[in-house]
Amino acid sequence: MISFYVIDYWDSVETFYICRNCIKKRKTANAESLISNDVSRITTNSIELNYFLLDLHCFANYRLKIANAVFNYNKAHQNLAIKIQPPLREPIDYKWGERANRMLWERIELDEMMSWLSTLGGAFSALGDYYLACADVAGRISIQQMKLAMRLGEPSLITRCRLFMAIAMTQKYNFAAAKKVVQQVYRTEKRRSEPDQRLLRMCLGIWSKTSYEYDLYQKRLNRPKK
Repeated sequence: MISFYVIDYWDSVETFYICRNCIKKRKTANAESLISNDVSRITTNSIELNYFLLDLHCFANYRLKIANAVFNYNKAHQNLAIKIQPPLREPIDYKWGERANRMLWERIELDEMMSWLSTLGGAFSALGDYYLACADVAGRISIQQMKLAMRLGEPSLITRCRLFMAIAMTQKYNFAAAKKVVQQVYRTEKRRSEPDQRLLRMCLGIWSKTSYEYDLYQKRLNRPKK
């Protein structure tokens, strides 16, 4: 293996090894004596060095030519070290910056919308125990929350929205669908190596509410509990 050194801004030294199929690096011990005595330096900036190392990693023929050049240089002179200097002008990716800025503001807006919907959904859900129309609105709000949660890419938030929908189903006397949702969420979470205890407690609480409302519904209809 052919090796050369890279010395950064703070005089830390890393050894790079040019192998047949790759390039490897390793932190170098006794860096102070190496810097002062054993190496012949060339200088470049960090951007050019990054391009150089990337080409070494990707192109086999280029890697072979550089290995031969470094080998011949080390035979004729001292070991080779590349000293990194700051570039005269830092590159700025304005297009990526604009994209990141849009993504940031979109996330802020989505979080704010989710907070508003959570507040609104909670209010309608509380009224849904007494008015079916409010339970229906709470269910539609939960669907909108789920769409936002999917855009945010947060699985736990999506699951909570499913449980909110189960509450609305219970309030609209759709007990079978509510039971199915709660059971699916609970079983899925239980199978995880690190289950979310908050979700499990939500499932147990909604299950208790669903069971209680089902008993009341059967009594109003003068039916025995199934």
